[in-house]
Amino acid sequence: MTKIFEAVTSLREGNFVLIHDDDNREDEVDMVISSSHITPEHVSTMRKDAGGLICTAVSKEISTKLGLPFIYDVLNIFGTANKTISLINQNSSPYGDKPSFSITLNHVNTYTGITDNDRALTISSLANICSELDTDTDLVDQQRIIEKFQTSFRTPGHVPILIASKGLLNERKGHTEMSIFLTKIANMTNVTTICEMLDSHNYKALSYKDAVDYSKEKNLVIIEAKELIAYAKSYGN
Repeated sequence: MTKIFEAVTSLREGNFVLIHDDDNREDEVDMVISSSHITPEHVSTMRKDAGGLICTAVSKEISTKLGLPFIYDVLNIFGTANKTISLINQNSSPYGDKPSFSITLNHVNTYTGITDNDRALTISSLANICSELDTDTDLVDQQRIIEKFQTSFRTPGHVPILIASKGLLNERKGHTEMSIFLTKIANMTNVTTICEMLDSHNYKALSYKDAVDYSKEKNLVIIEAKELIAYAKSYGN
């Protein structure tokens, strides 16, 4: 409970939280931050200190309102006319989960989309739209926000979007779900930016031990999946 409270507080204050998933799953540590607080400096830190793929995760509810699909489903439809895509799309991850990837985005005011400034603009703009959707708006306002989303971004882009399972940790126990669950219990907009931490010495995922050392050096909270899963059961998720 103490660790979860510390993680929630860090997210609210715009700081990174490190999340380690199960040893029998990916066994990876992700850097996580609320997308509502993202800055170019945060993107730079994730790029240099973590080194994995910088993605933005949204709740299933938000993705439904915005009309964002799982890329798996898009490719499944396309696969009816393309045998290669059909066959590749049937291959699953070693731990059995379907990928949470949706489309990739760039904000229309970005140039290449890959710079720290460009990615921060894309992520923060998406977070603002998600925040607007979170407010108590009528159908007319909701449609206006959705149209704003449709005209503010282009795809493909340089920010991969991830969609959390509707049942969060009851359904899937990935970093996508864990990070969105944290925003849920923090009463924040359900949108996070996450990045796997890699080891440039052995070219593998950063070990939990080294991630703990990093968290101490940077004064960051690190939390394990089992702690979040246990809390989710008591929380009713």
